[in-house]
Amino acid sequence: MATRVASMRKRLYDLLVEYQTAGDWSHILTQQGMFAYSGLTPAQTERLTNEYHIYVPPTGRLSISGLNPGNLHYVARAFAEVCESG
Repeated sequence: MATRVASMRKRLYDLLVEYQTAGDWSHILTQQGMFAYSGLTPAQTERLTNEYHIYVPPTGRLSISGLNPGNLHYVARAFAEVCESG
């Protein structure tokens, strides 16, 4: 499980960079465990919920263990979209 979570964390970071998502996402790699603080604002997390049906609390705490190869690109692309417009 730990290997899978680490793999998803690294892949999320890689996709955020690939999609040129605004901001520095290196903190995703330095955190450990099944969750990560994304750094998203409450307004951005609200957009994730309302527009993309990605449920992240206003604190921006993301469940890394909820990521998988089937949803990773969608999540990273949604992050890029909400970060682009503030």
